[in-house]
Amino acid sequence: AKVWKDIMSALRTVGYDHVISIEHEDALMSFDEGLAKGVALLQEACMAEPPGEMFWA
Repeated sequence: AKVWKDIMSALRTVGYDHVISIEHEDALMSFDEGLAKGVALLQEACMAEPPGEMFWA
């Protein structure tokens, strides 16, 4: 999950505020399970609130 948190932080840092999509191609997992796990991972990695000011920069 840390990799995805780092990716989401980098996207926010450069001002990206658009669509993030889930692509599920795991033949060993059902569609529903793959989607649920993908959504859970992104919910943990994505920031829900708008960014605050970078007061230290």
